[in-house]
Amino acid sequence: MKQVEPRTATGRKHPSRIFQVVTADKDGRPNAMPASWCTFSSAEPIMMAVSVASDRYTHKLMGAADDFVLSFPNKEQKEAVSYCGRNSGKNVDKFEETDLETIPADEVNSPLIEDSVACFECKKSDSIETGDHTLFVGEVVATHVSERFTEKIYTTKGWHEKGAKGFKTIAEINDHEEV
Repeated sequence: MKQVEPRTATGRKHPSRIFQVVTADKDGRPNAMPASWCTFSSAEPIMMAVSVASDRYTHKLMGAADDFVLSFPNKEQKEAVSYCGRNSGKNVDKFEETDLETIPADEVNSPLIEDSVACFECKKSDSIETGDHTLFVGEVVATHVSERFTEKIYTTKGWHEKGAKGFKTIAEINDHEEV
């Protein structure tokens, strides 16, 4: 094995599952930001953690909120997820500009995204600054799964440049793309 720069090696972790961090501002206007840095951080109680860059609008919303939702999009939501990643909720209402629909969550103020493969309602329990990102940790207080969709999408290398073409299902990755 040869030693390489960390940025070179991170490209080898792809594909990574993609999800949307869903929050709301103080007036209740929802926002969604695609990300791939998410993990379970505890089994009892079930907790999840998501890393968000400090300069993002979502970071500001999450810092002020008591909760967030992690929403795993279905394959038909690729274009909308790409739009959400290329535009800031500070400047546009991502839900008015896409076909994403919100529905009320059961236990938190942040909404769910309808037809997501799965949604995890999280009550924020901690935030940890880690360089240029903050790790937001939340206890999972409710979960939801789609009755129509089961196939998640993953990010492949360079999705910011490729747009929605950078999102693939596992079947598409196995059939059409060298990883």
